[in-house]
Amino acid sequence: MLMGLTFLLSSMILSNMVIEVTLILTFMMFMFILMNWSFLSTSISFLCSVDFFSYNLILLSTWVIILSLFVSLSEYTWKKKKYFSLLNLILLGFLYLSFSVKDYLLFYIFFESSLIPILLIILGWGYQPERLMAGVYMLFYTLFASLPLLGLIFYYNMEIGWTSMNMYMGLTSHNLWVELILVSAFLVKFPMYILHIWLPKAHVEAPVSGSMILAGILLKLGGYGIYRFLPFIVKCYNFNMKYIFVSVSLVGAVLVGLMCLRQMDMKMLIAYSSVCHMASCISVLMILGELGVKGCLFMMIAHGLCSSGLFYLVDMVYKRTNTRSLFVNKGLLNILPNLSFWWFMLLAANLAGPPTLNLFSEICMLINLVVWNKINMFLLMMITFLTGAYNIYLYSLSQHNSFLFSKNVVKTCDFMNYFILMNHLAPLNIMILSVMSFYCFDSL
Repeated sequence: MLMGLTFLLSSMILSNMVIEVTLILTFMMFMFILMNWSFLSTSISFLCSVDFFSYNLILLSTWVIILSLFVSLSEYTWKKKKYFSLLNLILLGFLYLSFSVKDYLLFYIFFESSLIPILLIILGWGYQPERLMAGVYMLFYTLFASLPLLGLIFYYNMEIGWTSMNMYMGLTSHNLWVELILVSAFLVKFPMYILHIWLPKAHVEAPVSGSMILAGILLKLGGYGIYRFLPFIVKCYNFNMKYIFVSVSLVGAVLVGLMCLRQMDMKMLIAYSSVCHMASCISVLMILGELGVKGCLFMMIAHGLCSSGLFYLVDMVYKRTNTRSLFVNKGLLNILPNLSFWWFMLLAANLAGPPTLNLFSEICMLINLVVWNKINMFLLMMITFLTGAYNIYLYSLSQHNSFLFSKNVVKTCDFMNYFILMNHLAPLNIMILSVMSFYCFDSL
């Protein structure tokens, strides 16, 4: 995959064959899917290995980048399209390396390097002048939270002599600050409540492809980082700290759900809903339950597809009405009836409705959290209720009532719009069959 991606990068630099590069990348991804899964238990090389967790996130990254490239085919001018596609391929290369290396120092380097392409996408293709401030927020939040982690990696490199992920299994250090440094570097990327300020700003100012990449891929880097550092965290785990992380995450999800009910910007509402969804993922990773970790992985995949599709839907409405406000975008069912089906299906997936993968992942995480502590049941009931409330609120307010500018001409949707929406929705409904028939009974 990396060799093929290097070839595609060189092809993109020397020529403008965006469509051809996108199709070749799609072919590479399907060849990767058809490989024998027995290789997941072995290492690829001395520094790289792929297990079940990283394998699925690599597929998710490739899928979202391909959809982002398809969006760019009809969004930008020819010159900008070339540079945009080049940044997407560079980002995909950093993500491949982040999800496959088994060295903490290399993981940190590629983990932080993935910020550079998305920052350039926000600054180069953003809509408003405020994109500069959004880029600064994103850069400084993530860098300042992860710099202590780099110092910790260097410290243990001097102590052990190596930064391999396998060497940390022998550590027996019980230090509160070590745990805080390890976890906080990834909670900003997830993001956890209180550390989420950069996310709505980045989503609002980013282009549609940037929002799709942020929601579909970059938020998952935080969860993957915590998963990779779990063996190390267990060795220095202070059992009082996980109550704080779980409490802040779940209470924050309730507060964010209430904030979603008062949002008038559709893009801002979907950005805040990402914080609400990731709260359960943070909680199950902190309590170290096997069923919860499985549910967290499935939720990251499902949220990456569902949230990415919702951002694309909002952009389709924005291109036709020149606003994202729910005060103005009422009665879309009257002028864009074909889009109402996609709004309903993606919002139903966002509130974990059957038969989507979101439902199965929510069930796994809820079971783990309730078994761990019965008090969580009340918070989880409120989160579930608010999740359904703001999704129904968004659908009813945007689709029903009368459209304010009914005399204006609105552009209809074309084949590419439906093709991209189908490729967001179809995997959500197909993967539930594979998950329930196989992964539910097998271990990671």
